[in-house]
Amino acid sequence: MNWIQFVPTTDAHLIATLNRSIHEHHVAMNPHFFAPYDEENVREAFEPLMTKPEHHFEWIHVDDERVGYVWFEEKVSEANAFRHAVRVVHIRHISIEPRFKRKGYGRLAVERVEQFAKAHGFESIELDYWNQNEQAALFYEELGFEPKRQIVTKSIKGEG
Repeated sequence: MNWIQFVPTTDAHLIATLNRSIHEHHVAMNPHFFAPYDEENVREAFEPLMTKPEHHFEWIHVDDERVGYVWFEEKVSEANAFRHAVRVVHIRHISIEPRFKRKGYGRLAVERVEQFAKAHGFESIELDYWNQNEQAALFYEELGFEPKRQIVTKSIKGEG
């Protein structure tokens, strides 16, 4: 593998541009849920998130190429009557440009988040993906992720 660097950024335009391939993948997979990719709308959606200190955006720089990005969030909440305190790093997106897929950059992005989590006293990382995304399921299983919770849905459209 070549020289790789994870570069923190607050450049919403850059992340919106790098988001295109993953967004279009999600649209193709679930067109009834995801809106078509619109770079300006995506940029506007990312801008306020990038001002929040618990959200981290890092683009992946390999040699002179922009390979993709990782977006992760520190989730911290107090204990309450129903559960213990929560302290976890949640991976929101890993987006690798199509021509760089299957070269180990996604794995390196997960390792980068693991390093961040360990350095900041978190004991776990989590993420979610769509059930029909079998490639993601296999990839994350290979990296040691285990199912934690299942979300189910029932369509009531047309019921009377």
